[in-house]
Amino acid sequence: MVVYFQLVILIYFLLPFHADELIDQNSLTCDSKNVDSCTLSNIKESSSSSSYLLDKIDKTYYFLYDVNHGEGFNLRRDVYVRIANLVYNLREKTNQEWILVLPPIGPLYHWFNYELKRTQIPWSQFFDIESLNRFVPVIEFNDFLKKFNLQQNQPVVIDYVYYLQHFKEGWGEHFEEKVELRTCNEENTYYDYDNHEHLFNGWFFGYDNIRSKQFHCLSAQGFVNILIDFIIKNLTWPSQTMKPKSVLFDRAETLLHNDYGGINYWRARRSNRIRSQQLNSTDENDRTKLIYDWTKMKREHGAAIGGPYISVHLRRRDYVQARSKQIPSLASAAKQLCVLLDKYQLDQIYLSTDADENEIQEFKTYVSNINSTYRVIHYKPDKTELETILDGGKAIIDQWICAHGKYFIGSYESTFTFRIQEDREIFGFSKETTFNRLCGGDSDNCEKSSVWTIVY
Repeated sequence: MVVYFQLVILIYFLLPFHADELIDQNSLTCDSKNVDSCTLSNIKESSSSSSYLLDKIDKTYYFLYDVNHGEGFNLRRDVYVRIANLVYNLREKTNQEWILVLPPIGPLYHWFNYELKRTQIPWSQFFDIESLNRFVPVIEFNDFLKKFNLQQNQPVVIDYVYYLQHFKEGWGEHFEEKVELRTCNEENTYYDYDNHEHLFNGWFFGYDNIRSKQFHCLSAQGFVNILIDFIIKNLTWPSQTMKPKSVLFDRAETLLHNDYGGINYWRARRSNRIRSQQLNSTDENDRTKLIYDWTKMKREHGAAIGGPYISVHLRRRDYVQARSKQIPSLASAAKQLCVLLDKYQLDQIYLSTDADENEIQEFKTYVSNINSTYRVIHYKPDKTELETILDGGKAIIDQWICAHGKYFIGSYESTFTFRIQEDREIFGFSKETTFNRLCGGDSDNCEKSSVWTIVY
C-alpha cells in the first residue's frame, strides 16, 4: 500500500515555494513498509519572479535589512513580518514609494548539508513573491543590485547603514521606546574602506562589490515602527536624483513586533503561503482549502478539521541541552503521542524533527512497543530532491504537513512550532488542536502553549 502526500500550491508568508508548481500533485510517496523513507518526484526548477517596477527612479526608496547571522530560518520569517509592517506604515505615513528588498538567505546554522548551496539564496526559492507583493512591494536583492549598478565595475553604494544594538546600560527602571546614535557596543562586520571616496565595506550578504556611504551604530529599544520617525527626521537625499535612495538596518531582530497578533501582523503573515503537502488527506475533506488571493480570505476557528493524523514537531539537537527541562525524552514523547492517537482514534503520526537517524528509529521503536499498529511517517528527501528544494524547502514541507494534521503538538519556545501554529490559525483550526506542546522530561502534564489568535 502506498500513501500519497498530495502537494497543493498555496500562498504562504515565508514559506516556499513559488506560484509555479515546484512539486507536482501526488509526487510525495511513502511505502507503508518503510514509512521513514518518503521521496519526492517530478521536481521542477523554481525561478525568481520578483519584478516590482517603478517608472520614476527618483521617487523610489529602498528599505533593506539583515539579521544576526546565527539566527535560524523561522526567526528570519518572523523578522520579515516585522519589517513588512514597518514598510507598510512607512509608506502610509510618508506617502513615498518605499520598496522592501528581501535579504538573501543563508548560511544558516540548522542547515546541515554543507555540500549544497547555502548562501545568497533568493526568497523565490521558497516563497511566492507575487503573494508578498499584495501586502507591500518587494524585490529580490539581485534585482536591487541591477537598479543600482549604473556603471560597470563600479560598486553598488547604499546610502545609509545602521547597525541596531541594545542600549549598553539596559532597559532602565521603566520601559520606554527610544533610538539613539551611539558608539558600537561590539565588533561588527563593517569597516572604513580606505580609499578617496571614504566608503564602508561589510558583509552585505557575501557580495564583494557593495559599499555604504555612511555607517552608524544605532541603539534602539521598543517596537519596530520606532524607526519610521527616525527615518523621517534623520535621512536626507538630494531632491532631484536619478539614483535610487536606500537604507539598510542590520540586526533587525533587535526591535519588537509593532502589532504582534494585530490585523497588520496577520495580513503580512497570511501573505506567505507555503507549497503544501498533506498526509493521506485532501483539502476538501480536511476543510483546509484556501483561495489564491489571501486578502479575500477569512476563516473561523473550527472551520478546518485536518487530515487523519497527529502531527508533531519534536525538537532535539541543541534543545536537548539548552531546554533539557522542557524537552521530553524520546520514550516520553512516544507515550504522549500514543495517548493522543487513542483520544482522537487515529493511527498515524507525522514526525517533524531535527533528530538524527538513530533517534528517529529509537522513537519509532517506542511507539511500536506501545501499539504495533501505529505508524510513524517522517519525510526524508533523497540527494537529488534536496539539491532542488534545499534545507529550507525540507523545513517548509515539514511545517506544511504539520499544519494540516487533525491535531498538532509542538516543542517549547520553538519558532519552528510557532510558525506551524500560525499556519493552523490561517486555516481555521480550533485553538484546542493547535496550541499544544510536548511536556518536558518524563512528565505528561505541563502548561499549554501561549495562544495567539488571528485577527482580520
